[in-house]
This record gives sequence, structure tokens and C-alpha cells, in this order.
Amino acid sequence: MATIRRTVCNRDCPDTCAILATIEGGRVIRLQGDPDHPITRGFLCQRTHRFPQRQHDPARLLTPRMRRGGELVEVSWDEALDHVAQRLLAIRAESGPASIFHYRSGGSLGLLTTLTDHVFSHLGPVTVKGGDICSAAGEAAQMLDFGLSESNDPDELDHAETIVLWGKNVHVSSPHLLPRLIAARRRGARLIGIDPVHHRGASLCDEVIQPRPGGDLALAMATARLCFELGLIDAEAPAYCDHLDAFRALAGSRATVDWCR
Repeated sequence: MATIRRTVCNRDCPDTCAILATIEGGRVIRLQGDPDHPITRGFLCQRTHRFPQRQHDPARLLTPRMRRGGELVEVSWDEALDHVAQRLLAIRAESGPASIFHYRSGGSLGLLTTLTDHVFSHLGPVTVKGGDICSAAGEAAQMLDFGLSESNDPDELDHAETIVLWGKNVHVSSPHLLPRLIAARRRGARLIGIDPVHHRGASLCDEVIQPRPGGDLALAMATARLCFELGLIDAEAPAYCDHLDAFRALAGSRATVDWCR
């Protein structure tokens, strides 16, 4: 008899989609989004939705392979693990533990993700990475270019009169926003899209502004100048913004109409 259990997705994704897992015969046979979750509302990406099919696919590799005579041949787990252990111990004995580089990223955020950290800590001190080539690199670039990345509570969209989607393709990068944006339009909120690239998000908007590639910088500077002139800047901005005066001077270095040409 099939049973349904509530859980969450453990993939390396900040959305943490709520999942209804159908279990039969001791294994998961179906994954679907939980419609009762206030944010994800039943959404589940194709990767996670199709995970049971991949997990139980008869063509899935279940045993390790080792190269012998130029070909990959099937070996037992004991033989494969013994081979790896012997190589690591030999490298440590010959060149020291620092010659072993342990690189681990996210991929899955389950409890087993950090298991390799425990294993390599007993070989160490091995060489480990500082930062990451994935999200950590993007976050570092964000900090250098724009400062701390923060966002409003999604619930605030339920009370907004005007919503600007600037360089944001919600169908691809923020699917959980779609129900809120659709509901906002139904209650009368105005949606404005700004993007050099035309995409599906334009269908959500009452007005679409498509600047030339790279032209959205000038549009942003014109907008900033107007915000300074009309007193729309947060009064506490000098306390948490670096180089605010220099930015004000840059925005004011051209007339608004000149920025928009």
C-alpha cells in the first residue's frame, strides 16, 4: 500500500521546494510538489520530479569501473575502495598530506555531503579550497560590484501597487514568484519590465522597456538622478552605503535627458 510523506528537496538550490513523496514497497516511486506550501505551491522542477525514474532506471550504473588494458571493466566496491585508499596512503607517505587536494562543492545539501570532509580530515592536514567556483564566486562578485545582496519578504508583493522586473526572467530564474505576480495583476498592481532581452516575462507586464544592450546602465543612472532630486533616497542610506556621495555626483554628472539618449 502506497503512503505519502512530506519532505523537502536537498538539491543545491536556495528554493528548498516542499515535496510529497509517494512510497510503495519500501522505495520512492513518485515526487510531486506540495500544493499546501505557501511559497512553492506545488511547484517542482523537472530534475527533482524525474528523480525516481533516474534512481530506478535499469541502465543506471550500480558498480564501479576501473581502467584495465585501455578498457573500463566492472569491479567490486571493495576492490575499488582498496585501490583508492592505497593510492592516497602512498601519496601521503611520499609527499605528505598537503599534496592531496580535497575539493568538495554542494550539489546535494543532504547530511552525507560533509562525509568526505570527515574522511579527509583523518588523512590531513590535506589541501582544501578557499571559497568556491560556484555560488561563492558569484557572491564575491556581487559584494565587489554592488554590495550586500538582500531582498524583501515575498509577502510584501501582495501589497505593492507597482512592481518592476528589472533584468529578471521570472519564468527561468524565479518560478515561485509567478503566482504572486499573477495575483498582483489581478488585484490591480502595475507590472513594468525592463530588460535588453525580450523573454516570456514580457507577457506579465503592463509596460515593457527594452533598452539597447548595455543601455540599462544609463537608464539606471537616470533613475538614480531622479531619486536624488526628488528626495526618494532612504534617509539612512549614508550609514550603510559606501561612496554614496560619489555615486550621487556620478548620477548628477549628466542631465536626466542626456542619460536617456
